[in-house]
Amino acid sequence: MLWYNLYVDTLKGMGFVLNPYDRCVANKNIKGKQCTICWYVGDNKVSHKDEEVVTCVIEEISKHFGELTVTRGDSHQFLGMDIHLNSNKTVSLSMKTHIKEAIEAYGDDVSMKIATPADRNLFAVNDESEELKEGKSAIFHSVVAKLLHLSKRARPDIEPTVAFLCTRVSKSTVEDWK
Repeated sequence: MLWYNLYVDTLKGMGFVLNPYDRCVANKNIKGKQCTICWYVGDNKVSHKDEEVVTCVIEEISKHFGELTVTRGDSHQFLGMDIHLNSNKTVSLSMKTHIKEAIEAYGDDVSMKIATPADRNLFAVNDESEELKEGKSAIFHSVVAKLLHLSKRARPDIEPTVAFLCTRVSKSTVEDWK
């Protein structure tokens, strides 16, 4: 919260106004056009019609927080999303990289095709199922967190399953892993 307050105060000092609907979005009218900054912890997305304005905003933020890693062009990654600006002025969003990271972290074969991520016994908890070992439990927790983010951004179809798995991360079992 301290970092958030420092960052917001910095942006306000630069003349940005927080969006009333999302506290991690700020806007400022620069050269007659809207400049928008979206952020989550250390990831930022700065947009404006004029590339020079974006450069100036990045430089000003750098004065307060040090050197930043900056990507420019038509392809970006932001909060697990792959964003591509197409030549026909549309935007393509994908989370394939995020999905691949979750699959790699899980480590088991997931190539089998299924109709739904939830089987009929999803909400039934088997109290006899063995608890996951500490290392595997941490992996389970990490994968469920990745899937939760994914379910909110791109895959609402997995939300019921992920919501249930979120209730299992503190005491995950072999059955939960499956």
